[in-house]
Amino acid sequence: MVLEALAHPIVVIVASGTLVGVFLRGAAHKFLDFTWFAHTLAEYRILPVGLAVPAAGFLLAAEVAITLGLVLPETRFYAAAGAACLLVLYGAAIAVNLLRGRTRIDCGCGGAGQGLSWFLVGRNLALVGLALIAGQQPGAGDIGAVGWFATLATIASFWLLLAGAEKLADNLSYLAAADDGAHRRDAGMETH
Repeated sequence: MVLEALAHPIVVIVASGTLVGVFLRGAAHKFLDFTWFAHTLAEYRILPVGLAVPAAGFLLAAEVAITLGLVLPETRFYAAAGAACLLVLYGAAIAVNLLRGRTRIDCGCGGAGQGLSWFLVGRNLALVGLALIAGQQPGAGDIGAVGWFATLATIASFWLLLAGAEKLADNLSYLAAADDGAHRRDAGMETH
Protein backbone atom coordinates (compact mmCIF):
# COMPACT_ATOMS: atom_id res chain seq x y z
CA MET A 1 0.00 0.00 0.00
CA VAL A 2 2.74 2.47 0.95
CA LEU A 3 4.88 1.50 -2.04
CA GLU A 4 1.89 1.98 -4.34
CA ALA A 5 1.31 5.45 -2.90
CA LEU A 6 4.98 6.35 -3.39
CA ALA A 7 4.74 5.24 -7.02
CA HIS A 8 1.75 7.48 -7.75
CA PRO A 9 2.61 9.70 -10.74
CA ILE A 10 2.16 12.89 -8.70
CA VAL A 11 4.54 11.68 -5.97
CA VAL A 12 7.21 10.62 -8.49
CA ILE A 13 6.92 13.92 -10.41
CA VAL A 14 7.07 15.98 -7.19
CA ALA A 15 10.19 14.10 -6.06
CA SER A 16 11.81 14.54 -9.48
CA GLY A 17 10.82 18.20 -9.74
CA THR A 18 12.17 18.99 -6.30
CA LEU A 19 15.50 17.37 -7.17
CA VAL A 20 15.61 19.24 -10.48
CA GLY A 21 15.42 22.50 -8.52
CA VAL A 22 18.11 21.41 -6.07
CA PHE A 23 20.56 20.27 -8.74
CA LEU A 24 19.79 23.14 -11.13
CA ARG A 25 20.50 25.69 -8.39
CA GLY A 26 23.69 23.92 -7.36
CA ALA A 27 24.93 23.52 -10.93
CA ALA A 28 24.16 27.16 -11.75
CA HIS A 29 26.21 28.42 -8.79
CA LYS A 30 29.09 26.11 -9.67
CA PHE A 31 29.00 27.16 -13.33
CA LEU A 32 28.78 30.89 -12.61
CA ASP A 33 31.75 30.79 -10.22
CA PHE A 34 33.71 27.69 -11.14
CA THR A 35 36.94 29.00 -9.59
CA TRP A 36 35.16 29.46 -6.25
CA PHE A 37 33.75 25.92 -6.46
CA ALA A 38 37.13 24.34 -7.28
CA HIS A 39 38.68 26.25 -4.35
CA THR A 40 35.87 25.12 -2.06
CA LEU A 41 36.35 21.52 -3.16
CA ALA A 42 40.08 21.77 -2.38
CA GLU A 43 39.24 23.10 1.11
CA TYR A 44 37.52 19.82 1.95
CA ARG A 45 41.01 18.22 1.97
CA ILE A 46 39.71 14.90 0.70
CA LEU A 47 41.29 14.96 -2.75
CA PRO A 48 44.86 15.89 -3.65
CA VAL A 49 44.93 19.63 -4.44
CA GLY A 50 45.87 18.95 -8.07
CA LEU A 51 42.62 17.05 -8.60
CA ALA A 52 40.32 19.81 -7.33
CA VAL A 53 39.74 21.46 -10.73
CA PRO A 54 39.11 18.23 -12.70
CA ALA A 55 36.90 16.89 -9.89
CA ALA A 56 34.96 20.17 -9.81
CA GLY A 57 34.41 19.88 -13.56
CA PHE A 58 33.23 16.29 -13.20
CA LEU A 59 30.82 17.19 -10.37
CA LEU A 60 29.41 20.13 -12.34
CA ALA A 61 28.88 17.91 -15.40
CA ALA A 62 27.26 15.25 -13.22
CA GLU A 63 24.85 17.78 -11.71
CA VAL A 64 23.87 19.08 -15.15
CA ALA A 65 23.36 15.52 -16.44
CA ILE A 66 21.27 14.63 -13.38
CA THR A 67 19.14 17.75 -13.80
CA LEU A 68 18.43 16.99 -17.45
CA GLY A 69 17.95 13.28 -16.80
CA LEU A 70 15.35 13.85 -14.09
CA VAL A 71 13.15 15.77 -16.53
CA LEU A 72 12.81 12.94 -19.05
CA PRO A 73 10.83 9.83 -18.03
CA GLU A 74 13.15 7.61 -20.10
CA THR A 75 16.23 8.67 -18.12
CA ARG A 76 14.66 9.48 -14.76
CA PHE A 77 15.66 6.18 -13.11
CA TYR A 78 19.35 6.60 -14.01
CA ALA A 79 19.37 10.28 -13.08
CA ALA A 80 17.71 9.52 -9.75
CA ALA A 81 20.32 6.82 -9.04
CA GLY A 82 23.07 9.30 -9.92
CA ALA A 83 21.45 11.93 -7.69
CA ALA A 84 21.31 9.50 -4.76
CA CYS A 85 24.98 8.57 -5.23
CA LEU A 86 26.09 12.20 -5.51
CA LEU A 87 24.06 13.23 -2.46
CA VAL A 88 25.57 10.40 -0.40
CA LEU A 89 29.06 11.43 -1.59
CA TYR A 90 28.43 15.08 -0.69
CA GLY A 91 26.94 14.12 2.69
CA ALA A 92 29.91 11.87 3.48
CA ALA A 93 32.40 14.61 2.56
CA ILE A 94 30.57 17.06 4.81
CA ALA A 95 30.41 14.52 7.68
CA VAL A 96 34.14 13.73 7.40
CA ASN A 97 34.99 17.42 7.72
CA LEU A 98 32.55 17.94 10.59
CA LEU A 99 34.18 15.03 12.42
CA ARG A 100 37.54 16.72 11.78
CA GLY A 101 36.13 19.86 13.43
CA ARG A 102 36.19 21.82 10.16
CA THR A 103 32.94 23.81 10.14
CA ARG A 104 34.25 27.11 8.80
CA ILE A 105 34.57 26.03 5.17
CA ASP A 106 31.84 26.66 2.65
CA CYS A 107 29.69 23.65 1.79
CA GLY A 108 29.81 24.33 -1.97
CA CYS A 109 26.11 23.52 -2.19
CA GLY A 110 24.90 26.59 -4.02
CA GLY A 111 26.51 29.92 -3.48
CA ALA A 112 29.10 31.20 -1.07
CA GLY A 113 28.49 31.59 2.61
CA GLN A 114 26.96 28.33 3.84
CA GLY A 115 29.22 26.63 6.34
CA LEU A 116 29.23 22.91 7.07
CA SER A 117 26.67 21.57 9.51
CA TRP A 118 24.93 18.35 10.46
CA PHE A 119 21.79 19.93 9.04
CA LEU A 120 23.35 19.61 5.58
CA VAL A 121 24.09 15.93 6.15
CA GLY A 122 20.47 15.38 7.21
CA ARG A 123 19.19 17.40 4.27
CA ASN A 124 21.22 15.27 1.89
CA LEU A 125 19.84 12.08 3.45
CA ALA A 126 16.29 13.41 3.01
CA LEU A 127 17.10 14.25 -0.61
CA VAL A 128 18.44 10.70 -1.09
CA GLY A 129 14.98 9.51 -0.01
CA LEU A 130 13.44 11.78 -2.64
CA ALA A 131 15.83 10.38 -5.24
CA LEU A 132 14.72 6.84 -4.39
CA ILE A 133 11.11 7.91 -4.91
CA ALA A 134 11.94 9.78 -8.12
CA GLY A 135 13.62 6.70 -9.56
CA GLN A 136 10.48 4.59 -9.36
CA GLN A 137 8.38 3.69 -12.36
CA PRO A 138 5.23 5.78 -11.84
CA GLY A 139 1.97 3.91 -11.60
CA ALA A 140 -0.60 4.18 -14.35
CA GLY A 141 -3.06 7.01 -14.40
CA ASP A 142 -3.71 10.44 -15.78
CA ILE A 143 -3.31 13.17 -13.19
CA GLY A 144 -5.41 15.75 -15.05
CA ALA A 145 -5.23 19.53 -14.97
CA VAL A 146 -5.96 19.86 -11.26
CA GLY A 147 -3.37 17.18 -10.51
CA TRP A 148 -0.76 19.05 -12.54
CA PHE A 149 -1.57 22.29 -10.72
CA ALA A 150 -1.24 20.54 -7.35
CA THR A 151 1.99 18.89 -8.48
CA LEU A 152 3.60 22.15 -9.59
CA ALA A 153 2.41 23.95 -6.45
CA THR A 154 3.88 21.18 -4.28
CA ILE A 155 7.22 21.31 -6.11
CA ALA A 156 7.35 25.11 -5.64
CA SER A 157 6.48 24.66 -1.96
CA PHE A 158 9.29 22.14 -1.50
CA TRP A 159 11.75 24.51 -3.20
CA LEU A 160 10.69 27.31 -0.84
CA LEU A 161 10.85 24.99 2.17
CA LEU A 162 14.38 23.90 1.27
CA ALA A 163 15.48 27.51 0.70
CA GLY A 164 13.99 28.56 4.04
CA ALA A 165 15.58 25.64 5.90
CA GLU A 166 18.97 26.41 4.34
CA LYS A 167 18.66 30.08 5.31
CA LEU A 168 17.77 29.07 8.86
CA ALA A 169 20.81 26.77 9.00
CA ASP A 170 22.94 29.62 7.60
CA ASN A 171 21.71 32.01 10.27
CA LEU A 172 22.26 29.48 13.06
CA SER A 173 25.79 28.86 11.78
CA TYR A 174 26.43 32.61 11.68
CA LEU A 175 25.08 33.07 15.21
CA ALA A 176 27.21 30.18 16.50
CA ALA A 177 30.31 31.72 14.91
CA ALA A 178 29.49 35.13 16.38
CA ASP A 179 28.89 33.56 19.80
CA ASP A 180 32.17 31.64 19.52
CA GLY A 181 34.00 34.87 18.67
CA ALA A 182 32.39 36.65 21.62
CA HIS A 183 33.45 33.86 23.99
CA ARG A 184 37.03 34.04 22.70
CA ARG A 185 37.05 37.82 23.07
CA ASP A 186 35.63 37.58 26.61
CA ALA A 187 38.19 34.90 27.55
CA GLY A 188 41.00 37.10 26.22
CA MET A 189 39.77 40.06 28.25
CA GLU A 190 39.71 38.02 31.47
CA THR A 191 43.37 37.03 31.18
CA HIS A 192 44.67 40.60 30.97
